[in-house]
Amino acid sequence: MASPSLEIPTRPAAPEDYPWLGPAVRSAMLLSSGIVDLDPSGGVEAPTEQLEQPSVEVAAIEQALAAEGAAPLAERTLVLAVGSNQTPQTIARKYRRSGHAIPVATPFVRCTVHDLAVGHVASIAAPGYLPAAPYRSPGERMELVATWFDEAQLAVVDETEPNYDRLRLSAEEFPLSLATGEQPAVFDVYASRWGVLAEGRPLPLRHRQQEIFDELSVLTGEDRFIGDAAEVCARMAETPEALYDLVSAQGLVAPDGLARAAGARHPLSLGWAEQ
Repeated sequence: MASPSLEIPTRPAAPEDYPWLGPAVRSAMLLSSGIVDLDPSGGVEAPTEQLEQPSVEVAAIEQALAAEGAAPLAERTLVLAVGSNQTPQTIARKYRRSGHAIPVATPFVRCTVHDLAVGHVASIAAPGYLPAAPYRSPGERMELVATWFDEAQLAVVDETEPNYDRLRLSAEEFPLSLATGEQPAVFDVYASRWGVLAEGRPLPLRHRQQEIFDELSVLTGEDRFIGDAAEVCARMAETPEALYDLVSAQGLVAPDGLARAAGARHPLSLGWAEQ
């Protein structure tokens, strides 16, 4: 395993740059000493499920966890991330800001998931950007990152997602292949309580906020989406509730198609935690 690298900024990058993923998703380990890249040198070109050999060794992950005195994989919950939670930097920042003394060691592993896609929550986050959210999409195949959280870590991340439901999905419905070569039977995902932006069908995630703001300007005819993305984010942050009211009134919201337990909550607040 390579030496830890990459400094972890205290605050996230500019809201207009959400979801802050960089050029590609990657496998990594968040350790107390920093972030370690788990991908082979030169990266991984093919989709995870098409790799002839696993690109990440489970034994290496377990060894790193043990060295930190952290819980092994068997005592962790596998969570598929769809937005900025795919990055160790975001999760490290959430641990730090929680104020809880918890072990930070966390594995992040590339994966291929079927019949699931990523779009935009039909509401604005506190800093003014449109967050990511998953939705059912038969025939879709995506490369994302899955993360193993221990009990204390998962509680912290749950606290930062007040407007999402953490759902358990079955691989029978959403086949999942990890870079470790494993195909877990179940995994969790954070799903929006507000639905997802849609024009008949859900709008796929735009990797620049400028793109989704430009699209909303056309779809809604609203001037508030016109301008540089940084300006629009600042404008939207002033009245975050306006976005949901606007898009729901114009029929630009769709359910994500992911089953909830009976009695699941409707959104009650706009208390988006900073991602």
